[in-house]
Amino acid sequence: MGLFGRAKNLFKGMGTFPEPKVQYYNVVCPLGHRVRGQRTEGYQALRCPACGEGVFVLPLSPLPEPIAPARSAMRRARVEPSGAVVDEGPVELHDPGEVTVEMERDDRQADAEIIWEDDQADGAEDLAAKAPQPDVDKIARDRRRSAAKRAPAQPEAAAASRGGRKPDRRVALDEPEFEERRPRRRPSRPLVVFSVVALLVVGTVALRTWRSRRQQYPLVAELGRVEGIPALERGDFDTAYQLLSAAKHAVDSLGGGVEGADKIRQAADEAGVFNSLLPETLEDLLDQAARTNPQAWASRFEDQYQGRAVILDTKIKATPDSAEKRYEVEYLVMPLGEAANFRGAGGARPERTARIDLDDFELFQLAEPKVGDHVVFGARLAQFQFDAAGGSWVVRFQPKSGVFIQHNKALETLGWPSAADVVAEPGGP
Repeated sequence: MGLFGRAKNLFKGMGTFPEPKVQYYNVVCPLGHRVRGQRTEGYQALRCPACGEGVFVLPLSPLPEPIAPARSAMRRARVEPSGAVVDEGPVELHDPGEVTVEMERDDRQADAEIIWEDDQADGAEDLAAKAPQPDVDKIARDRRRSAAKRAPAQPEAAAASRGGRKPDRRVALDEPEFEERRPRRRPSRPLVVFSVVALLVVGTVALRTWRSRRQQYPLVAELGRVEGIPALERGDFDTAYQLLSAAKHAVDSLGGGVEGADKIRQAADEAGVFNSLLPETLEDLLDQAARTNPQAWASRFEDQYQGRAVILDTKIKATPDSAEKRYEVEYLVMPLGEAANFRGAGGARPERTARIDLDDFELFQLAEPKVGDHVVFGARLAQFQFDAAGGSWVVRFQPKSGVFIQHNKALETLGWPSAADVVAEPGGP
C-alpha cells in the first residue's frame, strides 16, 4: 500500500462516527398484548398499559440491523448460562412513554384436542343435576374417533416455529394402542436351497436303486425256483430260506408275473417253517411245564420257545359245522410213556394232556378241510399254558403262520417216513 492509501485510511479513522439508526422493539406481554416502542441505551422494565404485566426490553444493539430473512426465523440455540450468576435484586417496573398496545390474535387452529379439567362452581351443581345427563361413554368414543382421524402433530414444535408460546396445560389424547408384532423370521435362502438339493439327490439315488433292483427281480425269482427249491428238498434249510425268501419278495414286487410264482411262494413258506423248527417235541414241553412253576414256565416259554415252528401230521376231528363249532384235530399232546399205551392199547386217557386250540388259525379257515381229512401242516407257537376251566394244557399257534407241507423230501431228511412207506402201512391213507 502506498503513501496515498495510508493517508486515506488515516483520515477515515479521524472522521466522526455516523449517527446510529433508531431501533424499535415489538414484544408481547404474558397476557397477549403486543407492546411497541423505541429502544434506549439501557434495558427497560415496563408495565403493559393494558393489563399491567411486566415486560422486559433489551437495550440498543451496537451491531447493524440484520436483514430480515425470507422465511421465518429458525429456533435459536439455547445458550447455557455461565457458572457465575450475579443477583441484581428485584427489577423496578416503569410505565412506558410512547407505546402502542395491540391484542395478539391467534387464528391458528389447535393441533390437538385439549381437555380442560376445571372445577365447577358450587352454584352450578343443582342446575347440572336438573339438566339431562349426556352419555359419557358415547362422548368419549366420539372424541377418540376424531382424535384418531386427525394426524398427530407436535404442538410444541409447531408453536416454536411460529413464535408462539407453549400451552400451559397438557394435551390429553386418547391414542389407540397397537400391539407390537414381531416380524416373521424368514428361513435362510442358502439353507432352503441346500435342503432342496439334498432331497433331489436322495430321491434320485433311491429311484435309481429301486429301478436297478426291479430289473434284477426276474433273476432273483428264477434263482429261487432253480436253486432254492432243490436246497429245501435236500435238507439245506438255511440256503433254501435265504434264496426262497428273496425270490418270494421279487415275485410279490412283480405282481406274480414270473414262471412258477405259486411254487416259489409255497416253497418259501415251508422253508421258513423248516428253518425255525422247535428242537424239542411238544411232549417234552408238556413235561417241562408240568414240573415248573407257572410264572417261571411262562417266562421260559417266552424266551426260548415262542415263535418256534412245529410240524403236525394228523386228521381233522371236528369243524365249525359239527357239534363242536370249531376246528379240532385228533392229535393230543401226552407224556411220552403214557401216549403209547393210550393210542396203541386203548388205555385210559392220561391226567396230564395238552390240546391244540385252532380257534383263530387262518390256515384251516381258508382251506376249509372236512372231517377225516389227513393234513400235514406247520405253524409257529404262540402260547403253551394251563387252562384251569378245562383242566388241561392248551397249545395255540400264531394265526397267520400256518402252511401245509407239500415237499415230502424235506420231511424225509428229518427222519419222517416217506409217502410210499405211509401208504404201505396197514390203515394208511
